[in-house]
Amino acid sequence: MTSDHRSDFPLTLDLLYELLEVDTELPVRRLLQAARQVRGVLAPLVLSLAEREGTAMGAGARGELARMHRRAETYRLLADETARVPGARVVKGPSLARHYPEGTLRALGDLDVVVSCEDALWQVLALALDRHDSDEAELTQLDDQGQRHLYAGLWWPGEDPLIDPDHGIEVTTFAFAGDPGGVPLRVPLPGDQVIADVLSLAEERFQRPYTVKDIIDLVCVLTSPAAPAPRALIAAAGEFALAPELLALCERVRAYPRLAATVPDELVGGLRGPADTELRRRAQAPSAPARQRYGMQLTSPLRRGEGHRSTEHAWTGGTISRTPVGDFLIVPGELVDPALHACALERLAALAPWPLRPAPRREA
Repeated sequence: MTSDHRSDFPLTLDLLYELLEVDTELPVRRLLQAARQVRGVLAPLVLSLAEREGTAMGAGARGELARMHRRAETYRLLADETARVPGARVVKGPSLARHYPEGTLRALGDLDVVVSCEDALWQVLALALDRHDSDEAELTQLDDQGQRHLYAGLWWPGEDPLIDPDHGIEVTTFAFAGDPGGVPLRVPLPGDQVIADVLSLAEERFQRPYTVKDIIDLVCVLTSPAAPAPRALIAAAGEFALAPELLALCERVRAYPRLAATVPDELVGGLRGPADTELRRRAQAPSAPARQRYGMQLTSPLRRGEGHRSTEHAWTGGTISRTPVGDFLIVPGELVDPALHACALERLAALAPWPLRPAPRREA
């Protein structure tokens, strides 16, 4: 991680008191409690700022912060290795963390990876399984106007499984999933990495409201030496149908007086026209959503299989997708008939075992 991307924005505990709406007269432990209650993992940032500002910390707080630093390093190493897979790009996560000021820790929930094809998706997951034992996976198949796309994820326990969040990696063969009936699935990522990260933040609005963590992410990017030129960011937001969402995030940031200057007037003003145009397009010509089918995991623990292709085995009652990492019953929704599940297990048992590859040696 190079220092030339780091923001020099004065990110402080005092600012977090304001963003989390905690009385500044209260001790830092109350700020930490508030951080644990909001969506988005913020506790490690509070702890890192507390350490940087000389707040007294006990063994428990120091231990948690040390584990979160090791967690961030785990993701950084996995991101570096993943980037060597042809057609794979990491977005958000470690890519955003490099903009945070010196001495602060951006917490990482999981690793987000966009790949150019299905082969690369299984290669990335195989790489993750080479380094981390996992027995929990998700698979979603999307049919977008006759084009098949995949989302797949793996999870494994944190360093302290009782109190630390699980680690995870999520891989997609598309950049942005969009919004059903409004914004279509978009396959490629922007070529510029920082713009890709910012638009990935904006895309999150289709899944959930923006959080304090999103606000801080954008501030750190826009105040770093790597901040994209407003015109380039405006053009990309328009091209990828995200101008309304990026404008909303910018306005959330500017609602705080001490943060307002971090978002250039040129960026906000330039986004208004594309945002209006995009909202009219959505109202007049809503996009057909991609059809989704979900994979119910049948294999545990997950395997390190040979090859980079999945195969499907269908019968009148359903379909089993056999992938290099595990087997899944493909269903149209979250509820599955127990009889169908039992039948799938019987049919899976009758299939030939998936060829395995030996697990690599891991350094102690």
